[in-house]
Amino acid sequence: MPASLLELKKRIASVKQTSKITEAMHMVSAAKLNQTEKRDKGYQEYNQLLHQTVSRLMSASVIDYLNKDNYRLTQDNIDYDDVFGVGIISDMIKPREEIHSVGYLVVTGDRGLVGSYNSSVIKQMMSLVADDKLQGRESKILSVGSVGSQFFKKNNLNVVYEKGGVSDVPTFKETLPIVSTAIKMYLNGVYDELYVCYTHHVNSLSSAFRAEKMLPIVDLDIGTMEAKESKKIEFEVAPDIDSVLATLLPQFARAEIYGAILDAKTAEHASSMTAMKSATDNAKDLVSSLSLQMNRARQAQITTELTEIVSGANALE
Repeated sequence: MPASLLELKKRIASVKQTSKITEAMHMVSAAKLNQTEKRDKGYQEYNQLLHQTVSRLMSASVIDYLNKDNYRLTQDNIDYDDVFGVGIISDMIKPREEIHSVGYLVVTGDRGLVGSYNSSVIKQMMSLVADDKLQGRESKILSVGSVGSQFFKKNNLNVVYEKGGVSDVPTFKETLPIVSTAIKMYLNGVYDELYVCYTHHVNSLSSAFRAEKMLPIVDLDIGTMEAKESKKIEFEVAPDIDSVLATLLPQFARAEIYGAILDAKTAEHASSMTAMKSATDNAKDLVSSLSLQMNRARQAQITTELTEIVSGANALE
């Protein structure tokens, strides 16, 4: 068999083997995507209830302090130090007067073969860092995922925390050291605001970059309910609202950050699944093209051999 045919045959076998690997990776990513989507659905239900509870408790506490009926609240006209006193509650919800540095908890992957998942987050993150620089603010990176950590350190960004090896289907317990460290750094004044930057999972085919402010906590429904309505709490609070809020607010912040990490992992699996499906389809197309080339080369070889046989027979006559 001519060398060209042997090369084509070897290449076809190699591409077929690669397609088997990418197809297997596609199936693995699909299974992990299914798991994270189910876990994310359960988290969303929990987070919604926690959000409502914290919002109602804060609204009731503020209303009791103001002692005014039909007063419509907004987070802009509340002095939380006066309402809750100096402590954990005010520290987590009161915006700081001056923003000197901003913390970014950036979620990337630990590996490649996930399409544009990692590059998209890094590109958007660098844009945020550039904006901070123009405004005279320092950017501090908390990197979750080895791909992001390697890039940020290579580009001399201020990485104050890094964590790699987060499992493909993360649990709250596993991410607790990450979120606890992020909150502790904020309370200790390492940065004045904390944003979580990650890829939001829209569906299996699309995703979107998000940079959500986590600290100080601003995502509360104070001001969306009238005072009389917000006083209607369907549960008893013991020992008092402030004590409960002092426990719930850190838990609420942890849940929000965990939800972002879980959402990012879901988007990563979706991106990996799409990339592996595309790779498998491309491999199959390449096998088809190479098979066609081999068949044509084989036909040409057979035609040449027949021509030589006929020519030899005619020469003997």
